[in-house]
Amino acid sequence: MKAVNLKKEWLQLLILAVPFCAVALLWDRIPGWVPIHWNARGQVDGMEKKTFGMLLLPCINVLAALLMGLLPLIDPKLRKLEGDMRASLWRTVRTLRLGITLFVAVTSCAMLAAALGMFKDNSQFTHIMNIGVAMLFVVLGNLMTKLRPNYLIGIRTPWTLESKEVWARTHRVGGGLFVAGGLLMIVLSFVVPLALYIYCVLLPITIGVALFTTVYSYLIYKRQGPDKAVVS
Repeated sequence: MKAVNLKKEWLQLLILAVPFCAVALLWDRIPGWVPIHWNARGQVDGMEKKTFGMLLLPCINVLAALLMGLLPLIDPKLRKLEGDMRASLWRTVRTLRLGITLFVAVTSCAMLAAALGMFKDNSQFTHIMNIGVAMLFVVLGNLMTKLRPNYLIGIRTPWTLESKEVWARTHRVGGGLFVAGGLLMIVLSFVVPLALYIYCVLLPITIGVALFTTVYSYLIYKRQGPDKAVVS
């Protein structure tokens, strides 16, 4: 097992540190109670004491980064990879981890801004989150074709986990759908009323992509036959 190269992780460490630094610098200005949850209309419907509310998400972000960094070591499918394929996997996981932790870090900073009253209205926070989720879709879609069969990340149906070919074809199609869905969500976030966005845009696209890729993987698996459907 290779030791962690901190020089290659400087950007990841910076992303993780920014929310902590921002909270520390602005601690005296943060009110005793802060918003931690918004409903579909962009209205605050959850408050918490500032210590918990401001530090929970940054701490979760650190744990998520650690778990994703360990992924190639704890997943039995990925542990078997060697050479260039293993190096490619590490690069993909590192990029994916950067995208996810950046999204969480931006969310943390947006929550801090909301606590300080920096938004004109609460709906601005929800709009930022909607765009952030859409951009995360685009990032995930671009990385899907580089993922190798594993039990933790990707389109993990019984059929993609059973066949390398089904995995590759499903992720090629799924990656395109994720990118298209993310771009469509960005456009619609400026058109669809905020109160309807989750129910008319986010959920339909997410569920639609999930259902399509699940059915697609099953059909490909059945079409290729059981003799070819083998993956270690």
